[in-house]
Amino acid sequence: MNQQPDKITALYCRLSQDDALDGESNSITNQKALLSKYAVEHGFRNTMLFVDDGFSGTNFQRPGFQEMMKYVEDYSVSTLIVKDLSRLGREYSYMGRLQDFIFPAYDVRFIAINDDVDSAKGENDFAVFKNVFNDYYAKDTSKKIRAVVRMRGEAGEHLASNPPYGYIKDPQDKKKWIVDEEAAKVVQRIFDLCIAGKGPMQIAKILTAEKVLTVTAYHAKQKSWTMPDNLYGWNRKSIAGILERREYTGCTVNFKTYTKSLKFKKRLENPKENQRIFEGTQSAIIEYGQWERIQALRENKRRATKTGKTSIFSGLVRCADCGAKLYYCTCNSYKDDSQDHFVCSNYKSNTGSCQIHYIREITLYKRVLECVQRTLTYVRLFQDDFTQEMLMQDEASRKAELAQKRKALSGAQKRMENLDKIIQHLYEDNVLGKLSDLRFQKLSAQYETEQSEIRQLSETLEREITEEAEQVSDIGRFLQLAERYSDIQELDAATVNELIEKIVIHNPEKIDGRKHVTIEIYFTYVGKIRIPLQKPELPATTEKPA
Repeated sequence: MNQQPDKITALYCRLSQDDALDGESNSITNQKALLSKYAVEHGFRNTMLFVDDGFSGTNFQRPGFQEMMKYVEDYSVSTLIVKDLSRLGREYSYMGRLQDFIFPAYDVRFIAINDDVDSAKGENDFAVFKNVFNDYYAKDTSKKIRAVVRMRGEAGEHLASNPPYGYIKDPQDKKKWIVDEEAAKVVQRIFDLCIAGKGPMQIAKILTAEKVLTVTAYHAKQKSWTMPDNLYGWNRKSIAGILERREYTGCTVNFKTYTKSLKFKKRLENPKENQRIFEGTQSAIIEYGQWERIQALRENKRRATKTGKTSIFSGLVRCADCGAKLYYCTCNSYKDDSQDHFVCSNYKSNTGSCQIHYIREITLYKRVLECVQRTLTYVRLFQDDFTQEMLMQDEASRKAELAQKRKALSGAQKRMENLDKIIQHLYEDNVLGKLSDLRFQKLSAQYETEQSEIRQLSETLEREITEEAEQVSDIGRFLQLAERYSDIQELDAATVNELIEKIVIHNPEKIDGRKHVTIEIYFTYVGKIRIPLQKPELPATTEKPA
């Protein structure tokens, strides 16, 4: 056996959970012993072990394998020895490229002990079939694993290997999560900061300044691992990930991602309608209402003005005519904030597609505070009347919206039937020679495209009708907010974000020579409250009126 003294003999071992299905011992220890013994007995010197433990044979991004291939590509390997062909990998096409092209190109002798493969002895015809069998084995194993995971996921079991930050596995039952009180306090603070108007980057800076351990550092500390270099370096991405996790409301969310096939390893986001949600699987860290409100707030990005100012109403103010946001505008020419204002984003100095819809922030603050105070006072004093009125309004509103959507769905279905008949007539005319092939192809393509669009619209309408038919305004949650803020004296970002869903500004109207702006306030959970907002006189006793 000839070997260049400066080159190594690579001994490669791999073990994955799939190997338990092989019915034989494939432990790393046994593989190391087998390869080392073979190298000594056959005179291979300067050996170097490369190990991958817990990696599938279809994954060629294994760290040990990648490290070994760097030596191969540097022409530093004379011989590569594995236990069998499946140790190197189970993906047929890539295995063929390795053995037929890559290894010969770098002058590497390849030996698979149990399969009697040795490139120095010439081609082994059976190796091709062995690689095919390994490929089919990998596909079959993948199907079995996917089926098991699907069954577990459909049964409501947690599919994640590790609980999200804020939870730990229950020592009594590893399938269950319990609250990690120390981490849960950080999660609650992150949500509180967001409801107070802070964005992910601002929250990250606050936690970094307060020297709160990052998720990685916290886990390392809890498990006595090596601590990372940056202990407190929170970033926007990690904060956003925490804010988006629905599991903090006490539920399990399965099938959030998927892969197209076992050879395509990238995880893709699964549409929400394909995900499975199981409520009440662990104690909640965040109330569902707060989580839901956070998601709505994050959809409306809030950016500071050039002067660095922000408003507690930013992202909530909308135009009554075009539905666009109202921009928050400031100026440095005034010493105070009296001229800071909101204006429709589609106005653009009278050159845009909408009218001005202008209101000063100081005026908006005053009117919103007055409206909130009157509303909450009414709700607190006349809770039963308010509840009954809101239930009636919600029912009427939902019925009207459902009727409109059902009408649109009926029209879409009729159009689909008509298109089927039109396409059938086109086909008959084409067969009878009344319509040329070119014209038939052009018209049929147009109608089929329209059919596809209508089909998508119909599916959307059907889904929305189903959801809205089951939806009821959560008046109870609003009553809890009303009780919490019953003695409100001023507004801040947290209060506004919790109480108000949106504020709609109408175009100014001239009445008796003065401009008047109509403001509509939509409260969270209940929407627009269509009741008299005059503050009722307090009763002589503290009892609630009948």
